[in-house]
Amino acid sequence: MLETYRGIPHLLDTWLVLSGMALPVALSSLRRPGALPPRLAAFGMPAAFALVLAATLSPTPHRFSTVIGQCGTHLATTGGLTSVQGLLNVLLFVPAAGALALASGRPGDGIAAGIGLSASVEAIQALIPQLGRSCQLHDLIANTAGAFCGVGLVAGVQSIARRQQLVTGPYVVEHAAMVVVRPRPPARHRRREHVTLRPVPVAAKPSNGLRPMVRTR
Repeated sequence: MLETYRGIPHLLDTWLVLSGMALPVALSSLRRPGALPPRLAAFGMPAAFALVLAATLSPTPHRFSTVIGQCGTHLATTGGLTSVQGLLNVLLFVPAAGALALASGRPGDGIAAGIGLSASVEAIQALIPQLGRSCQLHDLIANTAGAFCGVGLVAGVQSIARRQQLVTGPYVVEHAAMVVVRPRPPARHRRREHVTLRPVPVAAKPSNGLRPMVRTR
């Protein structure tokens, strides 16, 4: 995948252009409600995915094969997990998978996105040999390992932060303390007030036959 990372021309330019295209999406993520760490992760996630695309799909002057659909399956070839190129393939997917897992709050999203993106990149490299890339099985394994590392790193940081939040402050709590809850006393009813009925003076008896009203104090 990363065939001689030094031989990728305009890698930085391609990454900056792709990141600039995704800048409106990144800025909109900062305005969404929620905690600050997920919003920051969502802000940096487009740049992380843009780096993956720029590093894996930018054309190179190398020509490994002209056969369309050819993909190497040998795990002992150059660029395995023990080489510099293999380690770069692992590190390349750590920020993207970690940022997605932190932004969505679901670790499975980062792992699934890492595996799916790596498989898509390898398929494009196999179908378009003019890019000067080679499809290799160990690249898919390295990218998957990078996705797991990114998600695991985020999960570890969240676990440490959660433990620090559960630690109480400098308060002394006595063990075997007993809390007694007393029921509220019944409300005392007020004594009834004497009601005096006073007739309302009426000038004249109404013609409809109704009795005059009385007023209560």
